[in-house]
Amino acid sequence: MSSSNEKLTDRQYNGQDSSGKTSAEGLPYAPEEVDYNDEKEAMDEEYGHAAEKRKRFYQTKRFWIRCALITIVVLAIFIPLLLFVILPKLVQSIVNHSTMSMTQLNMTDATETDVKVSLTGGIANAGIFPATIDFPEPILVQWEGKTLGSMRMSSVSASGGKASIVDTTTFTIVDKEAFTTFAKAMLSIKDFTWTLTSKVNVHAVGRTIKDVNLVKTLTMLGMNGFDKVTIDSFEMPGDAPNNTGAYVRLVTSMNNPSPVGMTLGTMVLDMFYSGTYLGQVTAKNAVLIGGAPSPLILEGLLFRQTNQTDLDNVSVLMSNFLAGKVTMTSAKGVSVKPDGVNAVSWLSSGLLALTLNVPLQSPVPLNVIRDIKINDMGMIFNQGTPFVPTASSNLVTAGFKLPFNITVGMQNVSNTMSIVYKGKTLGDIDAALTSIPLAVKEDAKEDFQQFVADLTVMDEQTFAVTGLASAISTTPVGVVKLTGIPFNSNVTMKGLNFNAINAAVTDVVVSGGTAEMITMNQSVALPNPSMLSVTGGSVLLTVYDEITDQYLGELSIPNLKVVPGANPTPTQFLFHPKNETLRDEFLSLYLTGAVFPLKVVGSEDSTQVVELKKAMSLVKISSSAPGLMPPPKLVTSGVANSNLGTLLGNRQSTTTVNMINPLATDLFITGQVTQVKWRGNYFGEINAQYEQLVPAKGSASTPSLILQHPSGVEFVRDHLSLGRSRGAMVPFDLDVLMTVRVGGPNGYPATIHYVQQQEILTKMSIF
Repeated sequence: MSSSNEKLTDRQYNGQDSSGKTSAEGLPYAPEEVDYNDEKEAMDEEYGHAAEKRKRFYQTKRFWIRCALITIVVLAIFIPLLLFVILPKLVQSIVNHSTMSMTQLNMTDATETDVKVSLTGGIANAGIFPATIDFPEPILVQWEGKTLGSMRMSSVSASGGKASIVDTTTFTIVDKEAFTTFAKAMLSIKDFTWTLTSKVNVHAVGRTIKDVNLVKTLTMLGMNGFDKVTIDSFEMPGDAPNNTGAYVRLVTSMNNPSPVGMTLGTMVLDMFYSGTYLGQVTAKNAVLIGGAPSPLILEGLLFRQTNQTDLDNVSVLMSNFLAGKVTMTSAKGVSVKPDGVNAVSWLSSGLLALTLNVPLQSPVPLNVIRDIKINDMGMIFNQGTPFVPTASSNLVTAGFKLPFNITVGMQNVSNTMSIVYKGKTLGDIDAALTSIPLAVKEDAKEDFQQFVADLTVMDEQTFAVTGLASAISTTPVGVVKLTGIPFNSNVTMKGLNFNAINAAVTDVVVSGGTAEMITMNQSVALPNPSMLSVTGGSVLLTVYDEITDQYLGELSIPNLKVVPGANPTPTQFLFHPKNETLRDEFLSLYLTGAVFPLKVVGSEDSTQVVELKKAMSLVKISSSAPGLMPPPKLVTSGVANSNLGTLLGNRQSTTTVNMINPLATDLFITGQVTQVKWRGNYFGEINAQYEQLVPAKGSASTPSLILQHPSGVEFVRDHLSLGRSRGAMVPFDLDVLMTVRVGGPNGYPATIHYVQQQEILTKMSIF
């Protein structure tokens, strides 16, 4: 056969016969084979040439043509469905689930048919896509099923699910009767709910969705009857002409919890108290501020009263005001004219239906009887009569003035006087203040203790002298009985000022010691700049280290008697600190003449005088404990003996030390560790435990002690140089840690750190 017949045609190789049909026998692999490797070139055993690679299905043009056709069909169906069905429903769902709120809704320029409104609020849960909401139609406002009116709103832009509403528009009243009913209710109810309905257009994701239904409930606080009206000032600027009464001016603050604000313009109110028609006041340019107190200035006339019942009511009203008491008056609306001329029926109807409860009270205490001066006041405490100190003063003066600029004539003035401290009446006293007892009230004893305590620890203390005066007075509103007119004057008294003094300590003597404590007798100065005299008996104060605030012991004052002046006071310092380091430091500083800063603190248990218990608990006196002056030399001299054998062998010298005891009590020594230096160089150490009693103000020599020298050729040379002359007197430096018991063998244990430099002459011998 020819070479062309020896090869398979392309059709035969691709598994097709000459008719174009697929032939299983023409495949170069069996039909059941599935793991045919189409990247490997296999040699056809029959024809002897390489087989061509098999193509995958997605590499054919037919596959991609089919995919394109399917995509076109799907998009042609889905896009209109998205734009015209899904998107509008999605937008409607978002609008339905969004919420609307108003933080401010201010009404101005009210007329019978409309009112301008300024809106501040927001929309929440407005979806994740940026959108613009248009309001092509007016928004209808309904309340309790009735349509009040309508208003238009400007477009709102939403982003991040939120939108802000800031707009000014006109609210058109549709149902005047319903709106009047609403206005009355809004002034008095706690809250109300509006239902807002309209059609809106939403622009989002490049599309405009029209005619989206808007139905929102908007709940806002009502004005709740302005239940927190306050009087900021109440003045009577003068007499009215023709004996008709007195001019009045009130500055009030009407708390409006509602976000709804309103311009009222000119508002007229009638004022009443307990059935008495007091007068009429007018507020001009009145504005109710939404969600905030609204200041109103009311000016008018208080009428002159002639009926006795009305005069009694006015007397109570004025007396309570002068006394700082609350008197509940009422104000009833007469008219409202937003433009100052014309009334608006729906607004007037709402105000006429409202009665304001106005608590009349001076915003600040009024001192009608003022400028009381008490000079040269003194107080003497007597331990035998607790809570009945003696008070005295040589001169008391006072002035008188009403807070009203009206004509007032005072008659039959009478008064009582009390001592008041921090709002608490301590006791009553005669106004003459001529060395009379001040009997402290039973329920004010603790307050009196605080009063005395403040006098003890402060430079000066101010208290009030108060009283109640009564008088029959002629006024422009009639003859009134003013009762309980308060007077209040501050009186300043010099205090002991204990916490500011630095109590000087002198004549410190360590007089004894037990296993529990050391007793130090001393004199403490307690200067008293005041005119107070205090006798307190036995007092026990606690002493602390001022730097570390750690406990040191107690300061005992056998007989506390403080009079004006320096007051040098005999005391005892019972020294027994809990901290051993602080204990040792204190005694060491004392023996070397140093000053130890102290803090002396009292407690309620410091005294048995009941009036002074609180005072003692506040006492914190700065002081300092001076050491022995001049500082004593505890070690006066010494003797050291050694020989070449010990010097070159164990490097030891035998020593004795001569000591003195500067204390007024025995000092029992139980051991010492002493570092010895000569000319700044280490010379050796004494480390010995022994017992030795040094009597009070006496001296003694220690038993033989071992001075252990350092090793080294230089030390041997120096030592030989010192001892070359038998009995040479050599000055040494000593750094001593001495364990002792202050007061004798059973005394108070301590460790004293003592340093002497170039002052310890020691007899050195080598033999």
